Amino acid sequence: MTDIDKPILQEPDIITPKRRLSTIWLLPLIALMIGLWLAWRAFMEGGVIITVQFPDAEGLEPGKTQVVYNGLAVGKVKDLVLLPDLKGVNVHIEMSRQMTPYLTTSAEFWMVKPTVSMAGISGLDTLFSGNYIGFLPGKSTEKSKKVYVAEEEPPAIQDPDGLRFTLRTNNLNSVTQGSPVYYRRLQVGEVIGYNLSADNQHVDIQVFVRPAYTHLVRMNTRFWNAGGVEVSGGLSSLKVRTQSVLSIIKGGIAFSTPEHEPEQPPGHNGALFTLYDDYDNARTGIPVEITFPTGVRLEEGRTKVMFMGFEIGMVESVDISENLSQITARIYMDPRAEPALVEGTRFWVVEPQLSMEGVSGLDALLSGPYISMDVNLKDVEANKQRRTFVGLDKRPPISPNAPGLHLTLEAPTLAGVSVGSPVLYRQIQIGSVQQYSLASDNSGIRIAIFIRPEFAHLVNQDSRFWNLSGIHIKGDLSGLSINTGTLATLMNGGIGLATPSVKAPTVKHGQRFTLYDTEQEAMETGLMVRIRFDSGEGLKAGTPLKFRGMEVGEVKRVRLDHDIADPDQSTIVADTLIYNDNRWLAREGARFWLVKPELGLARTANLDTLIKGQYIQVDPADKVTPEKTEFVARNRPPVQGNGLTGLKIKLVSDRLGSIAKGNPVYYREIQVGEVSGYRLGNPADHVIIFLTIDDHYAPLVTPDTRFWNASGIDVDVGLFSGAKIRTESLESLLAGGIAFATPAAAATPVKPGMRFKLYEKADPKWLEWKPAIKLAKRRKEKGQDTSVHAQESEFIDTPGA
Repeated sequence: MTDIDKPILQEPDIITPKRRLSTIWLLPLIALMIGLWLAWRAFMEGGVIITVQFPDAEGLEPGKTQVVYNGLAVGKVKDLVLLPDLKGVNVHIEMSRQMTPYLTTSAEFWMVKPTVSMAGISGLDTLFSGNYIGFLPGKSTEKSKKVYVAEEEPPAIQDPDGLRFTLRTNNLNSVTQGSPVYYRRLQVGEVIGYNLSADNQHVDIQVFVRPAYTHLVRMNTRFWNAGGVEVSGGLSSLKVRTQSVLSIIKGGIAFSTPEHEPEQPPGHNGALFTLYDDYDNARTGIPVEITFPTGVRLEEGRTKVMFMGFEIGMVESVDISENLSQITARIYMDPRAEPALVEGTRFWVVEPQLSMEGVSGLDALLSGPYISMDVNLKDVEANKQRRTFVGLDKRPPISPNAPGLHLTLEAPTLAGVSVGSPVLYRQIQIGSVQQYSLASDNSGIRIAIFIRPEFAHLVNQDSRFWNLSGIHIKGDLSGLSINTGTLATLMNGGIGLATPSVKAPTVKHGQRFTLYDTEQEAMETGLMVRIRFDSGEGLKAGTPLKFRGMEVGEVKRVRLDHDIADPDQSTIVADTLIYNDNRWLAREGARFWLVKPELGLARTANLDTLIKGQYIQVDPADKVTPEKTEFVARNRPPVQGNGLTGLKIKLVSDRLGSIAKGNPVYYREIQVGEVSGYRLGNPADHVIIFLTIDDHYAPLVTPDTRFWNASGIDVDVGLFSGAKIRTESLESLLAGGIAFATPAAAATPVKPGMRFKLYEKADPKWLEWKPAIKLAKRRKEKGQDTSVHAQESEFIDTPGA
């Protein structure tokens, strides 16, 4: 056997046994894990201990009374400890560890127990489970807290979502915590609290609206008190409004958003709104202030603003001024009325009124006073917006821009006409009196009337108006006439209208007419002239104008006016109607004077005027001249039919003496002129006296003429010659006057305005002058201008004239 064949012997492998962990060691590990889990579970389930202070421990039991949130127990009472002052109980509560993030400063606790009231039943579940503690989690972002004071009442809302805002009002009224908030009678929220405002002048009510309804609240939403039963109205209607039985018992708030207003942003948390007393006040819109005089009756929340029968506003508040002279109404107008809130819009209070003509404002008697509004289309088109207005206590005149005819009547007195008096045409009312006022010069009354558009064609330039008011009595010792209207016009006044000629030209707005006293006077046609007098003594409306004893006209009005020659002076103007058949008397050159009774030693005349009254006499022009409507009356009848025309000269004297305007001027004791005026000279060391010598006698005056004072008696007494007494005439002795003498005729006539000296008495040789002077022809033969206006304006220049 070889070595190769020999088996090779290998060394055996050494097997080392493996070391394994014994299963017995798993038992401690499992026990440790179970212990840790039990510890964690005990920690989680052990909760957090907090303290809540309650006023008493009624219904609380340690180990049994639970803390509940949304129906789930989140804590349990551990024990109860009296406070040291015995005024409450500290309740130690073990809260679920899950609630730890919510145990912050805003968390709230309260006792839940069964409650029965008129508003409903709450806490009914506690009848079986016993009282429990309610819990409202705080915000997790706030600071944690361990000690709390329980709330007396449960918080109204436990939902953290939704909308919270404030309503501000003057009074809390029936609103309480938990009062419902309605939208279209559907409860969408509730009141969660209330408190006084920072200034203690208002009440702030906190409101919560549920999340599903927050979109209903906009920044222009109106809120009003819907609690109780609201009753409003008058005899014509009665309005009862309420939301629900619950709101009657517990109070409530309703809201809506005006559909006609532009859409506003949605309401947000913390927003501030106004809470109105009722639905009517809540329908606010454009704020407007109207100032009224005291004496009108306005009620907050009841007085309406009406326009063409529609309600467009309501008085929200009324304030009285400090001086008690006016009241200011604050009104919210319907936004749809904004185009009418412009300059020119008028407001007045409508109240029931009882008068002799009947009852007015009957609708106000039933529904109460209201504010009426009127606006003109032209003012609306101008669009000058306003928010403050001055109101009236009665209906104002119709706007001058209103369709129709606006006229002015002139009368010396109002004579029974009042605002609202009718304007009648054939006993049909076609208009009314709008207002009246004194004329700017206080000469009479201006009465504004309005003729309705459908009757405007009845008025033209030939229309006549007369007063239908009261009873008109006219007359004197020689006769008496009485005129009266209907019973209605006797009580309320009225104006009659007639238009004799329908073809006369049309009239324009504001045209003036004369308001006659009677229909008879109104229908008397003729020419109206103005006659100026120095004095109004003896003049009055109704004074007749006569010619040769026949009545040819009548004074319609006597007034004060400026002098046509001197604007700084005033004269008396008699507006006189000359009847149509006699209007030829009103021509240039006509003379007018007032005929008065004259009683005296020198003259007695016109005694019939003591019975029949004074009258104006007219002396027509000597030739055919143009028609004229302005005259200046004489103070005396003209000399031999001539008027104040002729030669104008001046006399210079140291003093006026007994000379007066109207004194006669004599030549050989025949009156040939008169004194027309006087004034102080400049410098004031002399007096200038104005004379008018009739044209017929003008040649009697030459540069050598001498003038002397013919008034009184000239007495000359001598020791040896005896006494000589001389006077011009008995008339000059009594009435005064000026005389003159001329030595011879002059080659050239005296120029107007020439000055002469006035001597105190006549030189005896002057009385011996007997020149053969040829007199001038009468004016009608010469054809001279006889314009009284021209002559007077050329001459009169003093207050004494």
